[in-house]
Amino acid sequence: MHRRPFLLGGLAAFSAGGACAQSALGADAAPVLKNFQTAALDDKPGAGYSRLVIARWGDLLQPGAPPFDPQALTAKQASSQFPYDAVIAALVSPPPSQDGIPRLVLVTANPTAPASMLFPGGVDNPAVAGREQGVTVVNLQYLSGRWVTVVGGYQTRRLSDGTLCQLSGPAARQIGGTVQGVLAVNGGSNTPWGNVLLAEGDAGPWLTRLAGLGLSYADPAYAARYGWVVEFDPLDPLSIPVKRTALGRIARAGVLATASKDGRPVVFFTQDAASGMLFRFIAATNANDGSALDSGKLSVAVLGGDGIDWVDLPSDVPNLAGLANAGITAGGETFDAPGGLALSADSAKLYLACAGNPGRSVADALNPHSDAGHIVQFALPGGDATAPHFHASLALIGGNPATEEGTQYGPGSQAWLRKPRTLAIDPAGNLWIGTDQRGDTAQTADGLFIMQTTGPAQGAVAYAYLAPVGAAAGGAAFDAASKTAFGAVRHPGATPGANFDHPATRWPTLQPAMPPQTTIIGLVTR
Repeated sequence: MHRRPFLLGGLAAFSAGGACAQSALGADAAPVLKNFQTAALDDKPGAGYSRLVIARWGDLLQPGAPPFDPQALTAKQASSQFPYDAVIAALVSPPPSQDGIPRLVLVTANPTAPASMLFPGGVDNPAVAGREQGVTVVNLQYLSGRWVTVVGGYQTRRLSDGTLCQLSGPAARQIGGTVQGVLAVNGGSNTPWGNVLLAEGDAGPWLTRLAGLGLSYADPAYAARYGWVVEFDPLDPLSIPVKRTALGRIARAGVLATASKDGRPVVFFTQDAASGMLFRFIAATNANDGSALDSGKLSVAVLGGDGIDWVDLPSDVPNLAGLANAGITAGGETFDAPGGLALSADSAKLYLACAGNPGRSVADALNPHSDAGHIVQFALPGGDATAPHFHASLALIGGNPATEEGTQYGPGSQAWLRKPRTLAIDPAGNLWIGTDQRGDTAQTADGLFIMQTTGPAQGAVAYAYLAPVGAAAGGAAFDAASKTAFGAVRHPGATPGANFDHPATRWPTLQPAMPPQTTIIGLVTR
């Protein structure tokens, strides 16, 4: 079968008429964008894409697991089935197998498990919810022209509130060397050294929710063991996750790992807050014993000149444990709900998604007055992730150009968006943007959008996928060989006021006896 070049399907329309389009779409462009983005019960792949279902909430991960019974969820179900929520954290290629079947390992973060959407009548069951959240590792194999999950795959596992973890680095001696559970993981990142990093967010609500289970969650001192970057080997099912305290304790939204020119690990991460900061960690060495992230230099992005300056932070334990205060004291720039990060293949550009902050009173160069959110582009001089200064500019300002002032999209754009949350770079170098309006999709559907990053149509936006009503897009990852883009469709039907008994949709089955299900999809170029 003849196929188009990978990932051009949603961008095919850019070349027609793009030359006469304005870089900031105005009201005159509204007819091009009208109506097609209305949120609906079902979903809508972009032009040139076919959508496949790969995994859904309740799908079995292990042989012998109990069947999915959404009316009576148990901890055993939650521990052995695909969970309620998902954000793509990493996609890892294992060593080639002798049978020649292509395989991948998909890692998803599972941030939420709201009682209102999980349990009939909204009656909470913390023992089940704690197992629903965490991290999921799934084996995939390519059979009959599509990716499918492998029940009982070698690497398949769940990390949750019951998972034993180690703590390492400067603070471990004071707060303890072990902890039970990973909590509130919002995202993750592949690393150049083969592991995966996970970004723990605000564990406070989870600690309160789990306090009655008779473990240590009710102990206030135990809270210090959450809120770290967690590192683990997704290809080793026996690997113990390690919380790296040298990277500081803070509620994180996103994390991204790369390397310096001399091979030292470099980690960028964002603070999960309405006014959050951007941080960087540069490892002291490129240790090959697994301890490279246990010592290094932390810094915070500060507005300066034509972009940001990186200001070093103290590395003593009190400042590591109170990283947010350390960043504020250093004058850290506060971004409007910063989230996901993405780095171009040549390491020349770093992108930051900001979902918008209606509470901001004064706009600045990197934070316009836009409740719809925006994307910041940083230029890394010479592709050096350790440079002391990054030039910065606004790559996109969200919102409906027909009704909102100040929107910014590139020439030839065929779509508009609100609330960018996740970012990923595809094999062609385009930026994929996942949006999350927290279920309030009355103005436009959430979904996966593609922005061109080079050429005459730089900044042009099209949609690759529009999610069903109430759903958000939980990131993207790519397999070039199969021309597949993986995406996560989060919490469909979870509009404001919806609940388990009365969701806004029952996608993807649309069956009255089934709840809506978070779903891992594959978008294949036709």
